[in-house]
Amino acid sequence: MKRIIMIIIFLLSPLLIIAACSTEKIKKEPEISLKFNVSNLTDIEFQSVGTGQLENASKNDFKNMEFTLDVKHSNKISNRKIIIPDIKKIANSYDRERYWFGQSYSQDNSEEKFAKYSNKFVFYSKGLNEQAIRNIFNTAEVRVSWTTDSGSNEEKIFKLGEVIQFK
Repeated sequence: MKRIIMIIIFLLSPLLIIAACSTEKIKKEPEISLKFNVSNLTDIEFQSVGTGQLENASKNDFKNMEFTLDVKHSNKISNRKIIIPDIKKIANSYDRERYWFGQSYSQDNSEEKFAKYSNKFVFYSKGLNEQAIRNIFNTAEVRVSWTTDSGSNEEKIFKLGEVIQFK
């Protein structure tokens, strides 16, 4: 009897292992997380903003802006290409220099199954309401394209003006 039970366990073990491994869904689309948040400066943050060339500058004349993009995908995806707009150029395209200062970061190696982009900056927002800020970034597009394992080319396009969130 023990021998029969051992044989059944021995035969069922590979089936259970195969079933457990096959439950992981292989994604044919990359996971894309895109955030573009706008928030007010704190008093401490405002102290580090250089306002020498501005008359009567206040904390309310500036906004913190944070853009982040994270892309992850499986081995079933190849030829990943990510196009990020020049955020500084877009911020300054409205009427004057509005990109005050900031820092950006990116890690996008074609051999890896992920990519990360980040841009945190202070935006001179005096005279602009939320809709005006949204309009400035509405023409800016983030493009993520890839080839599926079946050979079809796919692309997702995100307009920054549509994903922007005011906090």
